[in-house]
This record gives sequence, structure tokens and C-alpha cells, in this order.
Amino acid sequence: TSDPSSPYHLHSSNQPANPLVTQLLTDNNYPTWSRTITMDLEAKNKLGFINGTIPKPTTEPTLSAWTRCNSMVTSWLIHSTSPPIANSILWINEARAIWVDLHDCFSQKNAPRIFEIHRAIANLAQETNSISTYYTTLKALRDELSSYRSLLNCTCTGTSTLTNFFDEDYLMDFLQGLNESYASVRSQLLLMDPLPSVNKAYSLLLQEE
Repeated sequence: TSDPSSPYHLHSSNQPANPLVTQLLTDNNYPTWSRTITMDLEAKNKLGFINGTIPKPTTEPTLSAWTRCNSMVTSWLIHSTSPPIANSILWINEARAIWVDLHDCFSQKNAPRIFEIHRAIANLAQETNSISTYYTTLKALRDELSSYRSLLNCTCTGTSTLTNFFDEDYLMDFLQGLNESYASVRSQLLLMDPLPSVNKAYSLLLQEE
């Protein structure tokens, strides 16, 4: 289709042999890989081909358009994985089936990486780094950890309480790694009621740097 807003539209720059990511999928980077793939396909208006919201039509003219786009997304996924993994999905015909297969194979292998992240956070300290560098390093670790521990889409009180707990835990991780030169500011932040968000604490500490 020539309509650029249609998920069946393929731009002239879309090439089947181009990987969507610079870091190919291996057996230990699935969370960050899947997040990057999802964002890229969403930007290309092709996310529905892997999340199941654009199922295979049964009639023309959309069947041909779907088949063409599915082949493109399938090729992107194959070229975005390391050679051993690519060989294992080469004969799967639908992009959605490839996505599910990769999720089933790699999303459960999280425990070693979760352990590494927890240890990195526990050992992280500002030391000679600026507040900004220290904060962004911690944020990257916390964001990756959150990708393994996604909360259910629920508005119940229990989920809200758990989110508040994680936010407070994040703040404590941030404050405990600060240099002792910020001890007085840290004490003031801990006395606030309610406790500030980690972003607010970061902003206040930048003013003291």
C-alpha cells in the first residue's frame, strides 16, 4: 500500500537483510534486545506483526500485503540474531511465531543476570564520578532490572503498594552510594515526608554539586 500510515506500507529504505539492532541476540541479552526490537518495530508501524494484533488475513487484497510485510519482519528478526540462533528460527514462516519462540527460549534465563545486576547495584558508589554519571549508571541498572520484573497491568491497591516499595528501594540505592560529602543533604532527604522520588533527589543533589 502507498498509505504511509498503514502497517502494510513498506518504505523504500526497508531492506530485508538489515538488522534492526546493532547488538544481535545472544543467550544472555534477551531483555535489552527485545526492548530495542519492540521500539524499532513500533517506529516502523510493524509491531502488530509480532504481538499478534495484525493476524494473517484470509482474503485478498490484504493477504498479499500481509505476506509481504510478514516476510520483511521475519527477515529483520532473523538478521537481528546471532548465527546459531538465526539457524534455529530460519524455517519459521511467521514473524509472530518467531517472536514467541525466542521469548519462550530466552526470557526465562534471567536468574544469573538478575544476580549480577543486584550485585552491581549493591557495590555501586559515586567515588570520583559526578552526581550525573553516578545517577545514570544506577538508572541503567535499575531500568534493566525492572525489565525482568514487570508488574502486571493492574490498578489494585497491592500493585500500587508494591510500586511504592520499588520506588523507595530505588531511592535508598541512590542515596547509599553517595559520597560522604553529601551526608547532610542525604539526611535532609531522608527526613522528608513523603520521601522524594529518586528523580527529585537527583535534582536537589545537582544543586549542591
